[in-house]
Amino acid sequence: MGLFDKFKSSKEKTEEKAKEAGVKAKTAAEAKAAEVKQKAEAKTSAITAAAEEAAKKAEAEAKAIKEKADAEAKALQEKAEAEAKKAEEEAKALKEAAAKKAEELKLAEAKKTENAKFKLEVDGLWGEKTITTTQHILGIKEDGDMGPETIKAIQKKIGTDVDGFWGSGTSSAMQKFLGITVDGVRGPETVKAWQTWCNKELGF
Repeated sequence: MGLFDKFKSSKEKTEEKAKEAGVKAKTAAEAKAAEVKQKAEAKTSAITAAAEEAAKKAEAEAKAIKEKADAEAKALQEKAEAEAKKAEEEAKALKEAAAKKAEELKLAEAKKTENAKFKLEVDGLWGEKTITTTQHILGIKEDGDMGPETIKAIQKKIGTDVDGFWGSGTSSAMQKFLGITVDGVRGPETVKAWQTWCNKELGF
């Protein structure tokens, strides 16, 4: 082999080695690029997954907060409605009570006006007016007569034997009923006490 041929052969070998080195370098670069790409894709996928998870968590928390706020708002509304209803009922009850009281006062005043003619002078005298007033209070016939029916009504009221006869037992029962000294005699003090009781029953 001549010198030229040796040079040519050496050149070809050098070019072949350079070509092989280029191929290896290209292959290595491509592999590295693929690896970097894979890592980047994996990192991107992880970031995306983390972002999606964070978004889901935030959405769930927002939903929970909204549900809690809605529940609290509903509870407050129901409480306010219940309090308003209670206040309305109390106002209605007060109004009805006031109206009832006013009617009672009106009736009491009317009754007092009606009873004015039956008001007794506390003089200790057991006369016709005292008897008539007693009959009016006891709800029996008002005739001013101290008969058996009037005596029975009085005896029933003071809590003694109801026989229609007035004796010391009835007088004693009347005195006990009135809370005064018991001596069995329907004297002026007993009559005054009865007249005072009658006036109180009439609203005076």
